Amino acid sequence: MLKEYITPFVKECEETFLNTMDIKITAGRPYVTEVCLINQGDVSTIIEFSGDVAGAIAMSMNKASALKLADMLIGSPHGEVNNEVIEVVSELVNIFTGQAKKHFEKVAALFISLPIVVVDGRFSKPFYSESRYIAIPFSFMEDSEFILTISISDEASGGAPSLTRHFMDKPDI
Repeated sequence: MLKEYITPFVKECEETFLNTMDIKITAGRPYVTEVCLINQGDVSTIIEFSGDVAGAIAMSMNKASALKLADMLIGSPHGEVNNEVIEVVSELVNIFTGQAKKHFEKVAALFISLPIVVVDGRFSKPFYSESRYIAIPFSFMEDSEFILTISISDEASGGAPSLTRHFMDKPDI
């Protein structure tokens, strides 16, 4: 995976949090993993993309972080993860992925899917089937965090790995 493909997602994620909710997020050290991290959080949102660059991006967090984001954006407290909380997390990923897509317009065609939301690891669609993922931990507001997991192939979508492996089928998850 090339840095120039990862950087727009990270930059736009930071800007979306700052501009939408006035929250400064801090990226931790990125690392490569063979473990897809979408089922390590209580709430995950996944967006797949295809075209000249193919792959997926997922934002995963614990329930407390998801509730905090929803409380801030909607302005009322949430005691449990409900449809409003899911919509907030989903829309945040949708916004920054859409913004990141603009960075690719000059160099590559990129088409993004609608967000897929996973709550408590219940997930029936495949995550992009690359064997390695870039994971970037983020922290915000002292005690909250999330992980961006990105899988990218710069092959044309016709030659890119297919979305056939379910993360539940992977033995190391």
